[in-house]
Amino acid sequence: MTIVYACAGSHAPGMRAWPDKAPEAQFSNIVASWDVLRDGIRESKVDALIVLTSEHWANFFLDHISPFTIGLAETFDGPVEPWLGVAKAKVPGSPAIAEALLKGCADEGFDLSFCHEMKFDHGTMVPLSFLTPEMNVPVIPLFFNTLAPPRPSASRCVALGRAVGRVAQALPERVAIIATGGLSHDPGERNHGVIDEQFDAKFIEAMTTNNLKQLASYVDQDLMAAGGGTPELLAWLALAGAMEGKSARSLCYEPVKAWATGIGMVEYERAN
Repeated sequence: MTIVYACAGSHAPGMRAWPDKAPEAQFSNIVASWDVLRDGIRESKVDALIVLTSEHWANFFLDHISPFTIGLAETFDGPVEPWLGVAKAKVPGSPAIAEALLKGCADEGFDLSFCHEMKFDHGTMVPLSFLTPEMNVPVIPLFFNTLAPPRPSASRCVALGRAVGRVAQALPERVAIIATGGLSHDPGERNHGVIDEQFDAKFIEAMTTNNLKQLASYVDQDLMAAGGGTPELLAWLALAGAMEGKSARSLCYEPVKAWATGIGMVEYERAN
């Protein structure tokens, strides 16, 4: 089995930029959950991470944006935010694995956009700072357009995940698939600070029960109703597609008001 590990976690910038603003019990639970995921990656002896993540105008703007973009770079600079509380780093990439995914997804009917030079923001750097703090594991980023409509549909993201999973299984390397983003949040918008705990609970339940029918049935309005940042969960849907049939467990859920985000983490059963 080539996919040796998989998990999902939120990437709120407050985790690193202002950790002291969260109640101590919430923060401790979140850090302990990141520790579990970090240990899972290390114990699985992964060669590379496929990171399903979000674009936040760090690389694209409205003049050119694609539903899905894979990074083919040798290295990725990040974070772009000087205030994030994460040290600047050059994160290694894996052009060979990225190109294999690019070609394999094309054979599966997904013509991904691709870039040879990309930057990482909090959406990728916050999770990496917890999961691979030495920034020494090669990363293949797959960015989802979660900002500019028309966003890719939930069903399309699940289908892409299935394709990524099939291609990754055929790779000779031991890879982990990491999804990041969400849960409910509305950053800088009218409902900034509002967290939809009911939505988050239903979404996490669907992830942990591998309910792909429910996950694929979400429409853009469902996600936007839980906050303008909630479409970041499209990456989680792709992870669910890639891990179809595998059981998962919720490690934590904390509605952190100070970070204006519902924070959740899910871990899939580990490969032997």
